[in-house]
Amino acid sequence: MSRTVKYKRKKHFRIKILIGVLLLSSTIAGNIGVAFADQDINSLLTSWFNKKGQESISTIENAIMTEKEQQKVRLKEELQSELNNSAQLMNQYTEDEKQKRIQALQEYADQLVENMKIENNKEEKQRISAEMEQIIQKAIKELNKVKPRE
Repeated sequence: MSRTVKYKRKKHFRIKILIGVLLLSSTIAGNIGVAFADQDINSLLTSWFNKKGQESISTIENAIMTEKEQQKVRLKEELQSELNNSAQLMNQYTEDEKQKRIQALQEYADQLVENMKIENNKEEKQRISAEMEQIIQKAIKELNKVKPRE
């Protein structure tokens, strides 16, 4: 073989090797780029989900805190309303019971006065009636002292 033929073959061989090396290098570089792109996408998605998760948690916590405050105010109002109603009912009950007791005392005193068979004079009957009236008034004063706590 002549030198020129050998040189051309070597040249073709070198070109083939160079092309092979370039193809191999670009394939490796391309695969490395895909791997980095996958890793970047994963980190981007993870970061985005974490950010959105934190925003969601923050929004939910704020909504819960707002609702909790509203419900506390509502409960306070309802409790105050119930306490007022209870106080009114207790006052009414106390007043009713006081009136019942006063009426019972008056009826009892009237019954005692009617059943008295005193042979004494009119003055003695008036004195006894006055004493009974005094006792009733004293009992009424004692009942008026009893008041519910407000």
